[in-house]
Amino acid sequence: MATGNVGTVIKDLKARISGLATALVSRDGLVLYADVPAGVYTETFAIMCATILGAAATANTELNRAPPERIVVEGTDARTLIVGCGKKALLVAVVDQTADVPKVLAEVAKVADLLKVA
Repeated sequence: MATGNVGTVIKDLKARISGLATALVSRDGLVLYADVPAGVYTETFAIMCATILGAAATANTELNRAPPERIVVEGTDARTLIVGCGKKALLVAVVDQTADVPKVLAEVAKVADLLKVA
């Protein structure tokens, strides 16, 4: 998918899920595309999302289990969903705590499949 299209897809996802933030990041924490509120350090956001998934993968490996397909971080006012997007990227979506999680997960999964980075 062309780089310009990635931005459109990420922004469209954010609108469909009433997201607070959406981003495509590499598994090593580089920002590939981000649509986040002003004042957010996208580099820090990306590296921390990659670290969260990486830590969970390491924990699962220690238990001889498959790496996680997604991580959902629950806060008092928001949820952060981190989903694998191919072998080299992650799709991150942050939504309000009141969001319909099954709907959001379905939308994020569709976009992750569309944007898969080999």
